[in-house]
Amino acid sequence: MNEIYIALPFVQFAISAFLGVLVLFSDPTDRLNRLFTLFLVAMAAWGITIFAMRDAFPDASVAYTRETWALAVIPFSSIFFLHFVLRYTRSKSGNPILYAFYTVGIISALLSFGGFTATGMVEKFYGFAPELGWAFPLVLLASYPAVLISLVRLQRASKTETSEQRRQQLFLLKLGVMASVAGATTDFFPSLGLNVYPLGVVGNIFFIVLTTFGVTRYKMMNLRLMLRRGLAYSAVSSFLFAVYGICIGVVLLVTRDLSAIAALLFGGGAVLIVGVMVQPVMQRVQALVDKAFYREQHDRISALSRLNELTKDITDFPTVAEGIVTTVREAAQSDWVAVLLPSHDGKSFISVADTQEAAPHFELSTTGSAISKLKRFGEMLMFDPATETVDPATDDESEAKLFEQLEVRMIVPMIAAGNLVGLLAGGRKLVGSGFLDEDAEFIKTAAGQAAVAARNASLYAAARKEASERSALAELGRVVSSTLDIETVFERCAEQVRTLLPADRISIALADEEGEVFEYTYVYGISVPGWERGAIAPIESSPLQPVFEYHSGITLGMNDSPGRKPLHHMREASVSMGLNSMMAVPFIARGKVIGTLILESRRVSAYRGEELSLAERIGGQIVNAINNSRQFVQAMELAEANEAKLMLDAENTELQRLNEAKIKFLSTVSHELRTPLTSMLAFASLLKRNKDDNLTEKNLRQLDIIDKNGRRLNVLIQDLLDVSRMDMGNLALEPSEFDIVETVNDLAESFMPIYEAKEQTLIVDVPGSEQLIYADKNRVTQVLTNLLSNASKYSPESKRVWLNVAAADDHLNFEVRDEGFGISEENQKEMFTAFYRVDTEETRSIEGTGLGLVIAKGIVEIHGGQMEMDSKVGVGTSFKFQIHDLSNVEIENESEPLPPRGIDSGEATPQAAA
Repeated sequence: MNEIYIALPFVQFAISAFLGVLVLFSDPTDRLNRLFTLFLVAMAAWGITIFAMRDAFPDASVAYTRETWALAVIPFSSIFFLHFVLRYTRSKSGNPILYAFYTVGIISALLSFGGFTATGMVEKFYGFAPELGWAFPLVLLASYPAVLISLVRLQRASKTETSEQRRQQLFLLKLGVMASVAGATTDFFPSLGLNVYPLGVVGNIFFIVLTTFGVTRYKMMNLRLMLRRGLAYSAVSSFLFAVYGICIGVVLLVTRDLSAIAALLFGGGAVLIVGVMVQPVMQRVQALVDKAFYREQHDRISALSRLNELTKDITDFPTVAEGIVTTVREAAQSDWVAVLLPSHDGKSFISVADTQEAAPHFELSTTGSAISKLKRFGEMLMFDPATETVDPATDDESEAKLFEQLEVRMIVPMIAAGNLVGLLAGGRKLVGSGFLDEDAEFIKTAAGQAAVAARNASLYAAARKEASERSALAELGRVVSSTLDIETVFERCAEQVRTLLPADRISIALADEEGEVFEYTYVYGISVPGWERGAIAPIESSPLQPVFEYHSGITLGMNDSPGRKPLHHMREASVSMGLNSMMAVPFIARGKVIGTLILESRRVSAYRGEELSLAERIGGQIVNAINNSRQFVQAMELAEANEAKLMLDAENTELQRLNEAKIKFLSTVSHELRTPLTSMLAFASLLKRNKDDNLTEKNLRQLDIIDKNGRRLNVLIQDLLDVSRMDMGNLALEPSEFDIVETVNDLAESFMPIYEAKEQTLIVDVPGSEQLIYADKNRVTQVLTNLLSNASKYSPESKRVWLNVAAADDHLNFEVRDEGFGISEENQKEMFTAFYRVDTEETRSIEGTGLGLVIAKGIVEIHGGQMEMDSKVGVGTSFKFQIHDLSNVEIENESEPLPPRGIDSGEATPQAAA
């Protein structure tokens, strides 16, 4: 029989037994350790029984007896492994399955001892093989399904696992299971007539090695340390045995001719002498062994020495922190180490030094579970997601997920003068099952040294900051008293402020004399659209209102108030540019707030009480410069104002004379042109009647042209007069009570020929009942006529126009909307400017004066309303306005009444308006 084939089961036994002992004694209290040890014991029993069976060849009866033991043991290796997997993957639904497999395994073992799973042994080319009995399927049922279920559970766990460490661990466990299944399958090949050695034992060996490596490689069990300790004890013991062995040999050699008593005395003396002499040598040997096998202790002592040197430098703590984490990581043999210090706002601890190349964001809230435990107990917290503990490192589920994601395994408080000044955090231990007591003591000592260094660095930084503040404030005082140029003062103040406080944007906003609005008079730093120099806004309801109202500074974060209200548009603009924090302090002069100093920063929660107090001191310096500059400017402005007043009086007198001349000229032109124009239109009308029937069609068309252009000239004259009256503020109104519904319907009916000519549709929406209003009917009709005429002229054929009227309290709301060419945003700015017309390809051929909208807007405003326009090119234009009831308004009508817009009020018709 092949000796290797016989020896393989013994190899399985030896490896399983050796690893089982190491696993168990690495941490006997760990339930997972105990379960995995049971699996290794079952594998060892399987190996030794198979070895004994193969060694019995050619005695078939002895081999059969040993085979029955093997068949009884085999199922339990699979069942114990399934039990381990269910606990390792934290499965809560696997207990019924586990109980079922244990039941089948026990029954299978009993049947094996009874001789029902194997009835005898048959000789094969490689040795004995069992002759299978009727109960053998129970062995397979207890073995194969358990292994396959373990594989499925491991696969499910790997899909949901977020930790890279546990994913690699699960992969090795799955690989071991597949090796075992593959090896066990080859045991059936000889039964199929194939001359292949059964390789189940080989698969088992791979199974044992891979799973044990997977478990121990990622620190569940401290095998490496136990091996090193064992080797250390063996080295020391071997030295002692060698020394005393030589001593005994020499004694036996020398005393062989002596009597027994003499030999005993000589031997005792020799041993005593050797014991005294070997002691110094033994100490040297022990030191060499310690250095070789207890390197960690030597490394820790060296690391503490380096830390002591590092923490002497208090001027550059970030560099010191980098040295601390590197030293602790190497000595503690941790995957990574980080130092966390309090954030600027004191609400959390943030990583400031990390040994990882791409260090992730690591932040812990000061009110979280982990920090609360550190403050309460002051002890090192350990975290291991693979084990369940009575007192976990954190009770917060979000913190637990963060620890698992970052693979945090320990957090140590950095306590100095009784205060928590920082944290020392670390990842998994690269060697062993976790951090030992010696590791914990070293890390605590390192954390204590780091805490002292952090506190000293903080005190040093505070002292330097105070000195810098005093120097900067002194410089501010010198700048303020050295010049009256406020621009120079602001620029130099901004430079000093940036050395004292975090500020990405510095602004100065001064209030007006009434204290109702503020204006940005100086801006330095990041540009904020809409809030640059010269921007003006009301104080009321603004973020600066508390500063002006309560004479105290404010700090704002991402929201203006604890109620989480929407941001004021001033803060919204700043936040959109990345300025997350804002602080404003008042400029107080003679008991009155005359302005504010505004600081804004990209940092979240950049300003606290300390920064606010310093900013108020700075504001007290700047306000002196503002007062001095204002007094100087006021004196200069007063002198300039007196001079300017004289010039303005002269200019106003001249302008008034010119304006009166313009009005007189327009009135004269109006009357002088109307007289002949009236005659022309009257005679043209008479000629058009053609009573003698002596005019040709051509003559009649020419008369129509004369009539049409005469009416257009009459409208232009009237528009010029209306614009002139509006400029003077005395456009005449003749209010009366009328039904707007009837007026709109009549007007819409009169426009029907115009709209039908272009196949356009006019859609009118008015109240269903009579709607009386006291206003100037002719003027309201003039506004609607202008808008409806424009809607038709500036819309293509077959388009729709809407005229909507709605009543509201003491006024009427009007809207005229079309589907016309539309007006660009640039042109919209000039639409209410006299004589302005849009110059596009579509509008060049359309007649108009550019005065209609100006007059319409003026009429609406005289009636207490406002006209608004909304237009998009290619979509259409909408005009909205309001007409208020004038029954309670006193109308001053000092000018002449409104003349008719044409002969016999003909210009009130849409034909003339068009």
